[in-house]
Amino acid sequence: MWEEAGMRQNKKKVIVITGSIGTGKSAAVNVIKNLGFQVLDSDKIVHDGYNKGEDLYHKVVDRFGKEILNEDGSISRQKLGKIVFNDEKSLRDLNKITHVHVIQKLMKGVEECKDEVIFLDIPLILERLKQEKEYGLKFDEIWLVYVSPETQIERLRQRAIKENKDPEDVLSIINKQIPINEKVSMSDEVIDNEGTIEELEIKIKELLKIKLGR
Repeated sequence: MWEEAGMRQNKKKVIVITGSIGTGKSAAVNVIKNLGFQVLDSDKIVHDGYNKGEDLYHKVVDRFGKEILNEDGSISRQKLGKIVFNDEKSLRDLNKITHVHVIQKLMKGVEECKDEVIFLDIPLILERLKQEKEYGLKFDEIWLVYVSPETQIERLRQRAIKENKDPEDVLSIINKQIPINEKVSMSDEVIDNEGTIEELEIKIKELLKIKLGR
């Protein structure tokens, strides 16, 4: 399905694992890690890249100026957020800087990996597929962690209550993502996560056996 975007690198199989908020993607990623597979985390790459002295840090500061820095020289996400929230071009620039950095790191990680199979954890890959392919992202397949919209909403509502957050604020995030049912047709494999962690692990093991023979 994704052959045009997924030319294998050094015969490795590169699989993107994704899922909308509230679907349990993180749980699926943990299962995959516990089964011995390497997973490169795009969110962690961004988080680490904002550390003082990192390449992403310098690119962001070069674009937005030292006024986004705290007294200790670290990037103030609040100050940066105010700039990009009020200016569409600034937001586009920040997104491009960040996405190019992440993809470069992911592809370097793929190249350095000695395993035959490697997973890339990219939560919003389907929302940004065109741009990320343009920036050089290469992979073989997309695996989607799925729950019904009803389950997704209920899980988010319960999470918000547990974390003392306004459920409506949390649920509004869904509207910024492609509806989960639409993502099904955009993915190569769908992992149903309506059940327990144990059931999720069984389904992932079955899929790995079918796809990878292990």
